[in-house]
Amino acid sequence: MLAAQGLRVALLEAQRHPRRKPCGESVNPGAVQALARLGLPPAAFFHGDSVRIRGWRLHYGRSLLEADFPGARLGMSCPREQLDQWLASEAVRAGAELMEDARVDGLIREAGRVAGVTYRLASGRPRELRAPLVIGADGLRSRIARAAGLSRAGRLRKASFTFHTEAFDEIGDRIELHLQKEIVVGLVPVGGGLANMTIGVMGEHAKHAAGRTEAFVKETASRLPYLSNRLLHVKPVDEVLACGPFDRPNAAAAAGVMLIGDAAGYYDPLTGQGIYKALRSAELAAPHALAALRSGLDWPLQQYSLRLRDEFAASGRLQRMIEYGTRHPLLFRGALGGLRWNRRMRDRIAASIGDIGLEHEVGE
Repeated sequence: MLAAQGLRVALLEAQRHPRRKPCGESVNPGAVQALARLGLPPAAFFHGDSVRIRGWRLHYGRSLLEADFPGARLGMSCPREQLDQWLASEAVRAGAELMEDARVDGLIREAGRVAGVTYRLASGRPRELRAPLVIGADGLRSRIARAAGLSRAGRLRKASFTFHTEAFDEIGDRIELHLQKEIVVGLVPVGGGLANMTIGVMGEHAKHAAGRTEAFVKETASRLPYLSNRLLHVKPVDEVLACGPFDRPNAAAAAGVMLIGDAAGYYDPLTGQGIYKALRSAELAAPHALAALRSGLDWPLQQYSLRLRDEFAASGRLQRMIEYGTRHPLLFRGALGGLRWNRRMRDRIAASIGDIGLEHEVGE
């Protein structure tokens, strides 16, 4: 968006595209809408093996709850490396410069504000890139956020493990969510006969994965009743990617710097809204970035931080409610039982998780 406005934009990528990264690989209906608003029609990318997702199926112990996204809205899924490569190529098409194998080490500061970044190429040679505005889109353990003093350790220390496996039976066109106390497992069909499996655990459990990641994820997932038998002959078809523990930002901006996506705040694996937040936060950030650059002032950056907090407050509350419930089994089972008979409330939760009904204008 910024390059399309005539600004000089440099994208620093630590690796070369295509590259895998930990992600549940679910593009919910709200994210599909956001792509269209950003001038990136989903039909231009989602085709062939891309899978249309119409809702979710939640297992908690022996309890089961299903819901479709309201209004016949559909999400999509595909390998994250393909989506990221497409987005990077579209940014270059709009005029941005893509710098791959450029790993950011820290921030340059001048007169009490951020004035650029230090980075290293694949050769290890250190370099500087000065800029009036740095935007950190570097994920859950953002170096930009930490260097800017914007992040802190999360209250609940979590870790996640992601890999692809041959598609399970009966996944169909829904996301499968399996919950147990302090464990979340998500299954998403991604096409090509594969499924994404992401396991989220508390940090105390994650330490048992050291040196035996594949065995750990299988042992963990087998503790969930509906998964145990289905896992007997399942194994990862690629490397298990680990991520965490996760930081929690204090704010999404400071003088000369902004955060977007997961760098600006963490979503629990259950909600599956990470890609939506990445797109929507970029959409919100663009007009504030333009205002800051044109005025030479930092107050538009603070406005962005406040707007982002308000924008995702409801989703954050839902996340905390679900997180609390999974740590109190009797309460959570009772809530699921009530939802099974309350179609209206079930649809509202599905709409919230799918980020549906948010008819935003760009920068609104």
